[in-house]
Amino acid sequence: MHKVNVLFKHVTMTLLIIILSFVSTRTFAYWAQTIIGVQDNSNTVISIGAWGILEAPPQGIPEFIIGESYPQGSYVWYEGAIYQINNGGYINTPPPSTSSYGPFNEITDIYRPTNTYYLGDIVIYQDMFYQVLNAGAANSSTPGTNPVGWKNLYAIVWSSSESYTTNDYVLHENKIYKATVSYNLNTNEPGTSLHWREQGTIEWKSFNSYVLNDYVMYNGLLYKAVLSYGLDQTPGTNGSWKLSGSYEWNAISIYLKDDIVSYNGLYYRAKYWTQGNIPSSHNSWQQITMPGYNPSTNYKVGDLILYNGNLYQAVNAANAKANIPGTVQNAWNQVDTNEYRWFNVYTSTDHVIYNGGIYKVANISNANASTPGTTYNSWNRVDTNEYQPYNQYALNDHVFYQGDIYRVVDVSRANQYAPGTAYNAWNMVNTSTYQGFNVYENGDYAFYDNLSYVVVNAANANDYVQPGSLPNAWNRLGTLYYQSFNTYQAGQLVVHEDIAYLALQVSSNIEPGAPGSEAYWDLYSS
Repeated sequence: MHKVNVLFKHVTMTLLIIILSFVSTRTFAYWAQTIIGVQDNSNTVISIGAWGILEAPPQGIPEFIIGESYPQGSYVWYEGAIYQINNGGYINTPPPSTSSYGPFNEITDIYRPTNTYYLGDIVIYQDMFYQVLNAGAANSSTPGTNPVGWKNLYAIVWSSSESYTTNDYVLHENKIYKATVSYNLNTNEPGTSLHWREQGTIEWKSFNSYVLNDYVMYNGLLYKAVLSYGLDQTPGTNGSWKLSGSYEWNAISIYLKDDIVSYNGLYYRAKYWTQGNIPSSHNSWQQITMPGYNPSTNYKVGDLILYNGNLYQAVNAANAKANIPGTVQNAWNQVDTNEYRWFNVYTSTDHVIYNGGIYKVANISNANASTPGTTYNSWNRVDTNEYQPYNQYALNDHVFYQGDIYRVVDVSRANQYAPGTAYNAWNMVNTSTYQGFNVYENGDYAFYDNLSYVVVNAANANDYVQPGSLPNAWNRLGTLYYQSFNTYQAGQLVVHEDIAYLALQVSSNIEPGAPGSEAYWDLYSS
C-alpha cells in the first residue's frame, strides 16, 4: 500500500509540473506581446506573477457571454484579457472587435487596430509612443503612416508620415536639421529646401537665408557676405560674397574707393567704385607701392603694410609703431589669411580656421585671450554637430555625443557638463527609454525595464528617480492591475488580488481592500 501511495504522489507531481509549464508559457507569451510588442524575448526575464495574470475573470468583472447585454463603459473578461464596452446592448460576437468603432476596446497600451481611439489617447507601436491627433484619421490608419491622425512623441528621424512645426529638430541621413517654417515640413525632405536648416555646418545652400556679415563654406573656401542681397547666388560667382582672408583681385567682387587689392604680385588702390576691371589695365585702379614696417612711422588705425611677405593692418596706432607685426597682440592684424592668428584682434562676427575646424567668436574678450578650442565661452566651433566642450550652447540646441542626440534643457548646466553626465543639463532625445539625467515634465512617457510609464508628478519623477520606485511620480500604463506607486484618479478601475475596485478619490500607495481604504476604493460591479 505504501508503494502505491508513493507512486500516486509521483504521478500527481509530474502532472502538476506539466500543467504549470503549459500555463506559464501561455501567459508569458500573451503578456510579452502585450507589453513590448513584436520583439525577440530570448534575453528577457519576466516574473509571471508581476503581471497579475488571471485564468478566470476577477471578482466584479464578468466573463463575456455571447448574447448577453452589456452597458456602455462596463468591463468584461474574455480569454485572459479585459475589454471595455464601447457600444452597449446586445452583442453576438466575442472580443476582440473586428475593426475600430466596434463594441470592444482591449485594455492595453499596445496599439490594437481593432480598438477605437480618441483624441489624446496614447499607444505603443513598434517600441514608440504615439498620440492621437485626429480620431477619425487615427482609427483608419496605423501609427506612423498618417501625420494627421498620429503624432510620434519621440520621433527624431524625419518622416513624411509625421507632423512638424517651427523649431522642431529632426535627424535625416545622419544630420540634424531645424524647422525654419511651420508648413509643408513633412513633404519637403530636409536638405532640399528652405523648410529645414542643417545644424552644425556653415556650408552654403541656395535655399538658406543669409544676412550681411554671415560666413559660409563653399568648395572648401570660406566666404563672407559683404552685401545684404544676392546671397542665394553661388559664392565666387557674384559680388555678394567675398573670399575671407584674401586681397587677391577677382572679377566678380565690388570694390569701393581706396580699397586695396593684389594682382600679379603688385598692389593697387581703387580710385572709385569698380567691378570687373583688371587693375593693371583700367583707369579705376592706381598701382601703389606697399610700404614695409618702420618703427619711426606714426601709423594710423587702418594703415596697411607688407612684412615678411604678409599683409598687415594697424589696429592700435601706438602699439603698431612700437611693435613688429606678429609679435604682440593688439598692434597689427594679419589680413591676408583666414587662419587664426594669436596676435590679431577679433570682432563679434569674425570666423577663423584653426586645426582644420571653423570657429566663430562667441565672446570678444575671451576670444582675444584664448586659442580656439581651449577655453569655454570664447570661440564656438561651427562646422560640426558633434558636442564641443568649449562651445557656448543655447536652449534647445541639439548635438551628437557618443552616437546619441541630446538637447539643451538648462543653459547654465549644459555649458558645464557633457551630455549624459549630469541631471538637468541635456536630455537624450533619440530614445523613449528612461534616462536618469533627463528632465521630465508631467505627461512625458518613457520605457523602463520593458514597461511603459507616464509622469504624473514631475517634482517627484526627476533627478534619477526610476519609474516604479516612488509613489506619485510615474504611473505604469497598459494594465488594470493595481500598482502601489501609481496615482489613481476618481473613477479609475483596478484589479487587485482577483478583485475589481473603483477609485473614489485621488490616491497613491493606498492598497484596495486594506483596512482604512474604504474612503478611497469601492468594490466594482459591472
